[in-house]
Amino acid sequence: MADKQPTPWPKKILKWVLVSIPVLLLIVIAGAYGYLWYISNFQNIPELRPVDRIVYLNEQKNACLQDSANADGETAPADDDDPLAIRATSSYQGWCNDYRQNFYRTPQGTDFFGLQYAWLPSLERPVGKKQLITREFMRRLGFVYDPSENINPNNPLDMPIGLTWHYAKDSNDKIMDVSCAACHSGQMTYEGTLIQIDGSPGGHALPALQPSQFLPNVYASLFTTMVNPFKFSRFADKVLVDVPEKELSAQKKHLKKKVWSSIWQALVFAWYNHALYPTVEGYGRTDGLGRIANTVYGDDLSPDNYRIADAPVNYPHVWDIWAFDWVQWMGSVKQPMARNLNESLGVRSRLDLTSPAGEGRYDTSAMLPEMHCIEITLQHLQPPTWSEELFGPIDRQLAAQGKQLFEQTCKTCHGPFPSNPEIPISDQPIAKRTACATCHGPSVTDPIKEDAASDSDYHQVATHQRTYTAYPDPDPGDHYELQTKRYEVWQVIHIPLEYIGTDPQSALNMINYRYDISSLKPETTPMTGWEPGIKEEAWSNIDFATGLRYIGGQVRFSQYGNMGIMEGPNVLDRAAMEDLNGFGEEDNPYAWRAYRPRPLQGIWATAPYLHNGSVPSIYQLLLPADERDQTFYLGRKEFNPATLGLRVEKYKNAFKFDTTKTGNSNLGHEFDDGLCGSGVIGFQIPERPGFCRQFTERERMALLEYLKIHDDGKRPNPRTAPHCSNSKWPEKA
Repeated sequence: MADKQPTPWPKKILKWVLVSIPVLLLIVIAGAYGYLWYISNFQNIPELRPVDRIVYLNEQKNACLQDSANADGETAPADDDDPLAIRATSSYQGWCNDYRQNFYRTPQGTDFFGLQYAWLPSLERPVGKKQLITREFMRRLGFVYDPSENINPNNPLDMPIGLTWHYAKDSNDKIMDVSCAACHSGQMTYEGTLIQIDGSPGGHALPALQPSQFLPNVYASLFTTMVNPFKFSRFADKVLVDVPEKELSAQKKHLKKKVWSSIWQALVFAWYNHALYPTVEGYGRTDGLGRIANTVYGDDLSPDNYRIADAPVNYPHVWDIWAFDWVQWMGSVKQPMARNLNESLGVRSRLDLTSPAGEGRYDTSAMLPEMHCIEITLQHLQPPTWSEELFGPIDRQLAAQGKQLFEQTCKTCHGPFPSNPEIPISDQPIAKRTACATCHGPSVTDPIKEDAASDSDYHQVATHQRTYTAYPDPDPGDHYELQTKRYEVWQVIHIPLEYIGTDPQSALNMINYRYDISSLKPETTPMTGWEPGIKEEAWSNIDFATGLRYIGGQVRFSQYGNMGIMEGPNVLDRAAMEDLNGFGEEDNPYAWRAYRPRPLQGIWATAPYLHNGSVPSIYQLLLPADERDQTFYLGRKEFNPATLGLRVEKYKNAFKFDTTKTGNSNLGHEFDDGLCGSGVIGFQIPERPGFCRQFTERERMALLEYLKIHDDGKRPNPRTAPHCSNSKWPEKA
């Protein structure tokens, strides 16, 4: 009998592959299912502290009688015997309910991969039938809800504050929109009371790609919905509830196509972006400048422009931001609309930078009139006032001592420094706009030269009530005055990085990074008619500020053309353009090697501190840096009135803030002994010029007591009432 022939090795390999692939596939599927089951049932996010009630601050009774009469039960009147209850007839922080709803719900045009507003409440957890988007889930993630339990007509699906919608330009789809209020509305808890503070830093981690966070959960749910026919059937029944039966089959196919497109866009984003943010942002922070740059220069233009963004910063509080001459948190931008547009693009407003010039290039989903509506509504937001009913009485004698210390050690940097209200700001020479010549060391002044003669036509613009060419007149009684001039402003200074000593990464990234925008170089004069001043060799090596000024300018003026305000390079309605821009300010950004200190009223409600959130309380901020917490825990905001900060002890599923990580340093702004400068500031010793000393414990406590009631004084007057008549939202495009 012949010997059995051995099986050739190619056949052995093929047999092994045919057996192994199904096994490996089953293992992968089982592993993926187990992982999705785990994140569906064991959500790695902080637990909520139980609360008995929600309150607002700064009540002015009977300030909103007209608003209450027009309200549809959104804010029910409360028992007058409760001094801290919410009343429909009262304003809080200067806002009646109509102003508040403008801020909470007006979109700005952002678009997260085509994610639709109606999809969110229709999603189930990745595994199981439980609803994904609930108030409990979103609040645990740090999002904030309007306290009313009634259905808001501008929030029919009960989304958190700042998650709203706009209509896609090419369809009737309601696109989920993340507006300003999502990141600039905050809540704190204290002994069972939840305090809503409009304009304070948000506490969520919206951009985070950790599996437990918002966007990864949403897309995990969308994916399992698409691969599980039972889940998709339930999802489609909710999303398409109003579709006639005869159209249902076609609409389901259309829905599948849109969901798969959104999933694909999210995957591409995750592929390019997962390694760009090595310093975990955590709750209440994002690398705003880095994300703007990576979105505009990278996502929208070329992947070659991606840069490491390792400088997370706190969401800043936004009361009084309109009143500064440098309006962006770091003081790098003068024009409000330029700042707002850049922020909108960084939060993923769609932007076309790849179409040929004149064929869609610079088209955007960013909604300029809506952003202007938000901007002028914020001009009437007041800083929160300390509630003695909630937090305990003020020690007036100790606060008086603290005021003296504040005048000696804080006011010279934080001001505010009012301008002359009798002279329009644009007419004031640069020398008069420099707020502080000495701030415990050298100050930096405005490097941008202004040519008053070039604005001669602007100075002649009347400021009587009028409107944009393409829009109807404002409602009677609004008394709206176009913001084509500043009459008052709070001037700010810039403290050099070397002097203040705080983490420099945010400023240095903005200064040092370069990008290639050569594909945008115009072959002829730019359509806006203004010369960008970019040298021939700089188009492929542009700095952050100059490149964004060029791109943002093209976007703004393109939109103004669509509104009928411009025609090519010709301005048809200068007053309307200056109004939208904000007080006629030019967009002249500057990347300072410095940070901007801002006025401090209401600062007690904005923990954690320093621009990167590396110090959990004002008490610790008044200490030498080596006495501050090197690590602490974030994820919920339980107020500590004794330290004017947060309780930051370790708890389950908290985010560990590590100050040794890049961008997280808690050094600088130190009240310490030694030579002033290089991070040491504070109480200068009169008999030893140039030397600083620590505060005593009593001095620290006196300053804390005073900061509870600190008042920045008379605020600039915007000379206008909020109105949104130029906004078309929520009407269909």
